[in-house]
Amino acid sequence: MEKPLVSVIVPAYNIEDYIAECIRSIQRQTYQNLQIILVDDGSDDNTGAICDEYARLDMRVEVIHKKNGGLVSARKAGIEAAKGVYVGFVDGDDYIDQDMYGELVREMLRHNVDFVHAGYWENNVKRSADKRGVLAVPENRKELLENVLLGYDHCVISYSIWSKLFRAEVIRKSYRKVPDGCSYGEDMINLCVCILECDRILVLDEAYYHYRVRGDSLSHKNDVGKIRNCIALYEGLTGVLSAYDDYDEEVMSRFLQDLLLICMGQINRSDFRVALYYYGEIDKLQGKKVIIYGAGMVGRDYYAQISRYRDCEIVAWVDKNPQKHRYPNVKVDSIDVIGSRHFDRVLIAVENQAVAEEIGCDLVQRGVPGQKIYWSKPSLYVSGRGESWKNRSLFLEREN
Repeated sequence: MEKPLVSVIVPAYNIEDYIAECIRSIQRQTYQNLQIILVDDGSDDNTGAICDEYARLDMRVEVIHKKNGGLVSARKAGIEAAKGVYVGFVDGDDYIDQDMYGELVREMLRHNVDFVHAGYWENNVKRSADKRGVLAVPENRKELLENVLLGYDHCVISYSIWSKLFRAEVIRKSYRKVPDGCSYGEDMINLCVCILECDRILVLDEAYYHYRVRGDSLSHKNDVGKIRNCIALYEGLTGVLSAYDDYDEEVMSRFLQDLLLICMGQINRSDFRVALYYYGEIDKLQGKKVIIYGAGMVGRDYYAQISRYRDCEIVAWVDKNPQKHRYPNVKVDSIDVIGSRHFDRVLIAVENQAVAEEIGCDLVQRGVPGQKIYWSKPSLYVSGRGESWKNRSLFLEREN
């Protein structure tokens, strides 16, 4: 097999507890023809000194010390210094399997693609595509771009730049278009530009990258600032993508709407949280007017999901104790409003079946037809995919 040079770019900022493990995992690659570029983004701990020590001991390692400018500027500095035919990225607090770049280079050469995408491990859970294959981009560009923007957990290719290996000319062209000040969604912007610029992409179902979840990392800070980040991401994407013929204003409007609805759906009393549940058979709600019963954890996640599904309408969100559930811009009503609304079904949003049955019996006593009352075990977000249970009506045969 050919041994083209691979440049591995490692941005690092104040991660003295993790950077050594990251560097060692790259040094130990079975594929040895590497240029390892460590970009110290103005760290004020021992990160820079640790990088320098590894560079002293390994001629493949180069260190760039720069003034703190953020992740995007650090990666761009690494790209400028890259000499490889291919370019990969590893965040300085993560690590990789020893055969990662050997496998990715082999697949790049075998299939002659512009970049290869693989899965990753998060908290010992594998997150990867369901199957592997080459995507011929030109004839599928619009559909693929829409999937990236609107697909969320069911996206064909995850946004992460570090789970991929790129042709050098491709990543130079795409990443330079990511705004320097971007601090949220930069990988999504890069992926969208790659799709617009590439001809062939390979998706693998293997996982080689180990993503470390740190509570203090920017992507996991759940506060109101995420709404501002959503707006900034939309504006950044619009500014970049509008220069292309494949730009779709309607898709971008839906993207912003969905992004903000997800943030709203994650609100709890004082903060944001990640959605845990979703309704597994939302396609069965097509054309329906829906009342969601329950405003706890399941109800919040159902509302966030169903409210962005354009083919049905939420006519009320109710709870037995609505005063306990207050959300900005979203009203939870008393169950008494059910009698004044036209609806096709009441969706009971609780996890426990016994509780759901009690709610269902109470609704029947209030005059709600049994065939309009539905409950199913809430689906869980697991490994980026949902684990679904068969949906069923509690009381009578479901409507056709």
